[in-house]
Amino acid sequence: MPKTYKTEIIGYTFSELSEEVKQEIYENDDYFSESVDLSPIEDDFRTTLMKHFGADRDSLEVYYDVSYTQGSGACCVGELDVATVIKNRLGSYFAGLLNMIESGKVTIDTIKIERCGRWNYYNHEKTCRVEIKYSTSLHIDQSTWYKEITELEEMLTNAIREELCDFHSKLQDYYEETTSFETYCESMSTVSDDNDIVYTKNGNIVDPAFIENSFIIDGYQLSLDFDEDSDELYSRDMSKDRQTYI
Repeated sequence: MPKTYKTEIIGYTFSELSEEVKQEIYENDDYFSESVDLSPIEDDFRTTLMKHFGADRDSLEVYYDVSYTQGSGACCVGELDVATVIKNRLGSYFAGLLNMIESGKVTIDTIKIERCGRWNYYNHEKTCRVEIKYSTSLHIDQSTWYKEITELEEMLTNAIREELCDFHSKLQDYYEETTSFETYCESMSTVSDDNDIVYTKNGNIVDPAFIENSFIIDGYQLSLDFDEDSDELYSRDMSKDRQTYI
């Protein structure tokens, strides 16, 4: 004689799962943290260096690591616009060098941010520094302006490193915010609702093929009643909005 087999699946949306189950799903989802888009923060950093140091926004090479491991941080490599640096960074302290440049006795050929360190496996701000290349057509006394070039290199290096520290701090703040448990739950609730994803009570996703042609019964919660004769408590444990697939 033919037999009919029925399977009952109580389905949950992500938002209906318990906090413990959500936390377990969150901790085991490696893709979510790897999919964070940090490009908006990087774009702001590129714009800052372009504005204040004349960096080429598109050719600037930016490296960073938002983990909390040894050597994490941010660094960059690229060429700075000489005219922008002279305008924004050569104040009265560098009067001797500025005079030599304006008189044509000294020419600043390039100002570049370079990686430093013989074996460089890290990305923090101290793995890059500013180097200035210059030329002069005359045999002139270097006692004053050469020292100022060296000091300018150090000043620019420190300024770039401060920008890198601020950049890395913003990266970490943005990363922490966008990968937080609260953000994850909001995102997964939206994904679950938009794609009709059904979970079991313990957080496993139900294969859509199992419930494709099923009958759906909306769950509900009955009030608690006592039987007058036996004083026995009867209740039906079906939470509101949960769905049963048969």
